[in-house]
Amino acid sequence: MPFYNLNEMEGAVISPGHSTAHGPTVRGNELKLGYYTEPKDTGAKPHKHKSEQIMMVLSGKLRMRIDDETRDIGPGEVAIMTSDQEHEQFALEEGTRFVSFKTADGAQPENE
Repeated sequence: MPFYNLNEMEGAVISPGHSTAHGPTVRGNELKLGYYTEPKDTGAKPHKHKSEQIMMVLSGKLRMRIDDETRDIGPGEVAIMTSDQEHEQFALEEGTRFVSFKTADGAQPENE
């Protein structure tokens, strides 16, 4: 199916072992896009994966740590994690929503 409406898709917690992010994920042969929400004061534990990842905040705020650098990012701001780069995030506002782009291969955190 080439077309999706993210607002009509069922969502789920994407990686229960390390993250509270939940929402729909669209998967292609080589890429995947997630449309996720995290409750305030929750997020993803430190992790890394083989795929690169780009995250863009749509609403609310995330505290992102990538390696040794930490920054609060809000709507329209983007974070890029390269392959095997340790990162974590924490929602600073209720219902923080973001988009996550990854390559489909190697997208799950190590040990999961």
